[in-house]
Amino acid sequence: MKSFPFWPAKIINPPTLNKETATAKGLQKKKPSTHKKAQHYVFFFGSKNHAWILDENIVPHSEEMLSKVTKKKSVSYTKAIEEIIDASSSIVPKPVKEDSDEDESKPDLNLEKITETPSVKDDELLTKSSTTRAVKRKPKQKVKGEKTKKSPSKRKSTEGEDSDEESCPTRKLSRMSDDFSALISNTPPNLSYSRVAVIRPLDDRTMVSREYFDLPPEPPIDFSRATAVMRSRNVAPTSKKIGFIGLGMMGQRIVKNLLDSGHDVSVWNRTPNKCCQFTEVGAHRCYTPYDIVLCCDIIFCCVSGPEASKSLVFENWGILQGLEKCEPGTKGYVEMSCIDPITSQEIAEAITYKGGKYLEAPISGSRSLAEEGTLLILGAGDRELFNNCDTCFYAISRHAYYLSCDVGNASKMNLIINTLIGTSFAALGETMALVERCNLSKNNFLELLDLNTLNCPLIAEKGQAILASNYLTNMSLKYQQKDLSLALTLSDKHDQPMILGSAANELFKHAKQLRYTDHDVSAVFFGAKY
Repeated sequence: MKSFPFWPAKIINPPTLNKETATAKGLQKKKPSTHKKAQHYVFFFGSKNHAWILDENIVPHSEEMLSKVTKKKSVSYTKAIEEIIDASSSIVPKPVKEDSDEDESKPDLNLEKITETPSVKDDELLTKSSTTRAVKRKPKQKVKGEKTKKSPSKRKSTEGEDSDEESCPTRKLSRMSDDFSALISNTPPNLSYSRVAVIRPLDDRTMVSREYFDLPPEPPIDFSRATAVMRSRNVAPTSKKIGFIGLGMMGQRIVKNLLDSGHDVSVWNRTPNKCCQFTEVGAHRCYTPYDIVLCCDIIFCCVSGPEASKSLVFENWGILQGLEKCEPGTKGYVEMSCIDPITSQEIAEAITYKGGKYLEAPISGSRSLAEEGTLLILGAGDRELFNNCDTCFYAISRHAYYLSCDVGNASKMNLIINTLIGTSFAALGETMALVERCNLSKNNFLELLDLNTLNCPLIAEKGQAILASNYLTNMSLKYQQKDLSLALTLSDKHDQPMILGSAANELFKHAKQLRYTDHDVSAVFFGAKY
């Protein structure tokens, strides 16, 4: 032990604690009577103490070491020397050769004789004591020299212990290495353990190839006649000239209803070919947004998102350059795209600065509702411009709701409504995926929804689309995911948790990764299924 002299001692087997031992950390469980790694349990003569001592601090006992001890000895140290001599005298000598009689008369004791004491399992040793500091050892180099003799003598002195180690694989492994193969091979199996085999069914989603449904072609627009809803309304068109930017899936059907109601419409689109079919039925074609502003009194914009809207306003030959050539207060700009409120406010500030009027009027609905002219329009901004658009709104929507003059409120409300719609679609996709996994009838599930208070035309429409595997785009999946993303950005600004909205957004993003970007929102079913 550190800072203590070498002390007469012997290695013994550690005791086994049959009862729980109280320690500073609490009750300690039963300890096995096995040696610790690179340590031995030692009994100190004289003091009658016990301790775990490292191998490096254990050296063999010899008469030479006793003779070199300083003359000053404590009473306990003298007693310890007497006890180790008495213990050594009880050694049973081994039969040796006749010529070894001379060696027995020498003062040095035979190490083999020392180790075969019946009461001592290993070498009787001199080790550091934990009880006294009376004697300090000065010849440090001699101690090291004697330590080098420990290895060969210790191999011979553990014959009695080797037999114990053969019967106890745990003790043997603690002397060898960290290889537990012998311990595992010698450990009897636990017959009471019930083994569980995990067998995947053949229809597991990770083993079945993912099905993919190609996007059906979009049906052509019938320009030959107006819809029944349009004919029943008898819309009186405004005398103002209408400009329309953006001939996507929704924009095409809005323009058709404006033309069917008798409005004077000029169109522009980044893809010029989309303008041709409208010029054939009475629309005027413009070649830049700049030209649209010069030719028209009210300009409607219906594009994919915030970036597209800003590019039309701020780029060269855009809306702002057209307003610079016009008399202030004569032009109105209506933003029908689903954008975030900050973008809407930036566009409004730029247009009003150039002398134009601004109204945000995002649309809520689907392709079929746009064809029928039954969209929902939310308005915010210039109230006079909203009133001037009355006949146009009547031709393309069932309701046009003016919220306030504060630009951004309509964009916020539209994003919130679309979030509710998107989370509903995500929930429908998840539940129908679960119905399929449970081998239940999707048709029965939809019939039960019709009989329930959850009956909703929009949910029923998407449920039938999933049932028929018909993912023709009525409401675009990518635009629904875009609206959810914008709504989450809005919630971050106002520190509002959106747990369901976030989960629905991830489901839509997963469906996009499965190549259903341009499909209908009902394809979110695959985002839940796979």
